[in-house]
Amino acid sequence: MSFFKKIFGSKNEQKSEQRATSKTSLEPFKKVPWMTDLRLKNISICLDAGFRPVSSLPTEFERQLRPAVEIAQRLNAIKSLIFWLMIPEENLETNKILNFIDTNDLKDFMSEEEKEILNMPRDDEQARSSIGWKFENAWSLAWYFGYKEPEISGQMMPGEQMQEILQDFSCPLDEKIEDWVKDKQTISEEIVMEKEDLFYCLHNAVRSAQLGRDTVPSSFDPMVNGGVIHERRHSLTWMLSKGVSWDQTDLST
Repeated sequence: MSFFKKIFGSKNEQKSEQRATSKTSLEPFKKVPWMTDLRLKNISICLDAGFRPVSSLPTEFERQLRPAVEIAQRLNAIKSLIFWLMIPEENLETNKILNFIDTNDLKDFMSEEEKEILNMPRDDEQARSSIGWKFENAWSLAWYFGYKEPEISGQMMPGEQMQEILQDFSCPLDEKIEDWVKDKQTISEEIVMEKEDLFYCLHNAVRSAQLGRDTVPSSFDPMVNGGVIHERRHSLTWMLSKGVSWDQTDLST
């Protein structure tokens, strides 16, 4: 055995130790009377990534996937707000954005605060500085239409990634959303529920960390990275909250 292997152990040994630790940490969750296989799977993912949700979280919810056109409307409502603030008037006429919003009833899929953005100058710096959180909402919504899975590290989405979503996974401004969604392959309700449950568990660990508990990875900022988890979870839970408005989505943990 080499000197370094004696000191640090081999990578295989380290991985075995990590798996053993995760398995041991999972034992209290297995004893919960209402525990499900899905929740155990997601708890295992959380523990492996350094997140520690509580074991007492409920596992049964009234969830129903809303129609694909509504998910597309929310995604494109976000797109409209981003275009409003981030693309100069000389490159994209205001009327073109407003016509897209009106044609597709997108104000019905905006919060009251978001609607106010449309009354602001298109170069409003304060509004621009906060629009990045909408990127995180958009990731989960775009995933439903074939974009890559929202990841759990809490790192904010770069602008290049948002450009990819806007270009390839949203409706063109000169089309109707109800027509755009017709030929789109979407994620099944079961898979959306699995992903939402994972982010529900992550969000619980984040909330605990925001209260000062040691429930997230050491390099994870409970407010900044935690905000990313919150926004991605918001979209996932809203997708499964048929008939509930964006602002009324239950994000309790």
